[in-house]
Amino acid sequence: MKHYEHSLAGHFDKLLATREAELRATLDIENKKDLADDQPGNAEVQDFKDLADRESQHDIEALEAARAANELSQVLAARQRLRSGNFGQCLECGKPVDLRRLEARPEAAFCVTCQAAGEAPAAYRQ
Repeated sequence: MKHYEHSLAGHFDKLLATREAELRATLDIENKKDLADDQPGNAEVQDFKDLADRESQHDIEALEAARAANELSQVLAARQRLRSGNFGQCLECGKPVDLRRLEARPEAAFCVTCQAAGEAPAAYRQ
């Protein structure tokens, strides 16, 4: 079997549900960190190096939260495609997405060819 079949729906629903829970937990942790940082009494006297380190860490955490939120939206969209019956089909060309790709990235919405074309710089897409 090289492509998704409806008999695999339960397997992929479980994979997606597990990943959704992980991402929601990650985002919840990030939100709790942000709330704790905003609490009075957390403003210790720090030198510029400490402030720069804290700001850098905050920037990294913000990027991680944005990545998690983006992936969560992809997972939710994949679960919707699973419910509607068009999971495993490329959203661009309509061809089946390779099963190995779906096993690695169950939220994948595009086949490898269309994904690569979408990621190529504009100069190479002509």
